[in-house]
Amino acid sequence: MNLSVPDWQSLPAFFRRVASGDLFRWRDTFAEYLTSTGRYNSEDDVIKNFEPLVKDLRGWMKAKGYNFAEAVLDYTLEKKAELVRKDGKTPSALHEVTQAVWFISCIEDGLHVDDPEGILAVIFSHDLGEDFGVLPEDLSRYLRNERGFMDSLAIDEFLENFDVISKRYGKTGAPRYKNDYEYYLAIQKMKNASVAKMIDRAHNIMTLIGVKENEGPEDKMRMTVYVAKTLQLQSDYVRDASLAFPSQAEIYKALEFVIEQEAQVCRYYIVDTGKKITDDNDLRSEMPDKGFKKLPKGFHPLIFAAERIRHTYPETHLAKTPAKDADLDRGIISGSGGSKGSGSGSGDSAGGTAGSRTGTDDIPDFNR
Repeated sequence: MNLSVPDWQSLPAFFRRVASGDLFRWRDTFAEYLTSTGRYNSEDDVIKNFEPLVKDLRGWMKAKGYNFAEAVLDYTLEKKAELVRKDGKTPSALHEVTQAVWFISCIEDGLHVDDPEGILAVIFSHDLGEDFGVLPEDLSRYLRNERGFMDSLAIDEFLENFDVISKRYGKTGAPRYKNDYEYYLAIQKMKNASVAKMIDRAHNIMTLIGVKENEGPEDKMRMTVYVAKTLQLQSDYVRDASLAFPSQAEIYKALEFVIEQEAQVCRYYIVDTGKKITDDNDLRSEMPDKGFKKLPKGFHPLIFAAERIRHTYPETHLAKTPAKDADLDRGIISGSGGSKGSGSGSGDSAGGTAGSRTGTDDIPDFNR
């Protein structure tokens, strides 16, 4: 896929180590690098430092020689330029960029995928069809005519995965699948989209919390339905995708565990019982054995969600309570039994209105 070798010497030291293959000798990862910058310790920090974040992500991809995926990122950033979420400040493209950060943390922790660059390309593009009416042929023209990529099996595979992951072309376009089950059956057969979709689903669930101020029962019911649909379909999806792509089975299980943990945390937002959510240190550990744990707080799925929950119910979640009350329910989602999902031998997007343009992804599409 790569057109040229990047100028490694012009990159920061961390990225030079990535490029030269010395990363693990130094015992650092992209997640640890992001933490070391001090720029991503909260959601507000991530929003404020979106441009440096994109630069950091580009640095990692350049070091890996992932020119194709970077080109797809460029296309998405162009489409989403100036678009923000409903809060009026969060860049719309943070949805895709956060998922890329998550994915990189997974593969750097040893969760295998066959085509990392191809999955990144799908992550960056997965909403372009529905949100902007972008067709596979549009991406093909961009990559080949504007960016100069030659015809290849890699591009053909990317376009096929993009087509399958697009539920419709345009927000008012005709649905391409009868229901969510049919959609999942199609995606689980795609090597790259099957991973990208689970990461997308995980990010959608996390950002359902606190999408808008003063959410009422109807909003929270929509959240409940979205999470229920995800959990209902997930077990078969993970099983069948693992059978189709056995070398990727571990990452499917890890992402399944993340989604189950997010679903538990969502309960603290759906209803306030007076029980305090656990602290950030415990939340950090409630992740798979590989991936996510080293992320800065502003990117950690559970810590990010807990921050929003504490803002919503400060009298409960910012109050000082006995430690015995501050725990995370375990083993009650889909029979998880507290399994970490990986490394133990067992195995849709939030958006909003724009400042100068109309946002295309105001609130998560609960049908994604």
